[in-house]
Amino acid sequence: MTHPPTSLLVLRGEKAERRLWALLAALFALVAGVNVILAVSEAAWWQGALATLCLVVAVGCGRASRRARR
Repeated sequence: MTHPPTSLLVLRGEKAERRLWALLAALFALVAGVNVILAVSEAAWWQGALATLCLVVAVGCGRASRRARR
């Protein structure tokens, strides 16, 4: 049995894809910033490592945002 496509209230297209990648990059950068603050205040090395990982993901999302078709 074939189901009809789900109708979502999500914009489709290159411009919407760029915005989504940019939003993800901003969210990961925010999480990285919070983890840096926690790592410094609590002297927890693992939160610093998590902040670094989130920052790397944010940079990747930013690159994907710029690579999306304009």
